[in-house]
Amino acid sequence: MKKLIMIGFTALMFAVSASFSSVRAGGVYEGLAPGKSVLGVKLGLSNTVGANVTYDYALARVWKGTFTIGGQIGYMWDGWNESHNGTKWAYNSNMLDFKVRTTYRLNVVVPEWEVYAGLGLGGGVNLKDSKVKDSGVKVKAHSNYGFFSGAFILGTSYNFTQNIGVNLEFDFGNWEQAWVNLGVNFKF
Repeated sequence: MKKLIMIGFTALMFAVSASFSSVRAGGVYEGLAPGKSVLGVKLGLSNTVGANVTYDYALARVWKGTFTIGGQIGYMWDGWNESHNGTKWAYNSNMLDFKVRTTYRLNVVVPEWEVYAGLGLGGGVNLKDSKVKDSGVKVKAHSNYGFFSGAFILGTSYNFTQNIGVNLEFDFGNWEQAWVNLGVNFKF
């Protein structure tokens, strides 16, 4: 029985030491290595319905984190339909957004968890349609325009495995768009 306990204890200690092998002295996790990438797929959860895809490439380690550069493509939709006393109104807005982004990813204490902040700059197009129908008469209006898009990015992710994790990101910039994003990250 003592041998079985010693074997079990040794196996447990080996597993614990292997799980913390990437932690440096001082409790700082190595984080994303230069040359590695993170692909994120996110759903926008704020004032508009949206989805976006992000890509970050790790450039270099600086201090306790990693600088990345990448991009973001997003699609957002907003709209409503209303009817009152025989008059019908409809409104649709479709936005397509492109950004170049850079982040600083910091991994402290818990190896699976990281926080990051960054900036994004880009632009996009907004395609708007409005319709009114009253007493058989239909009126349609289209308003299409381009826009500049800048954002301050705050985010956090928790990795279940070395390559897959969940992500929460706040994209403070163009307030017409979704600025709370929840999704999945893939590291490769």
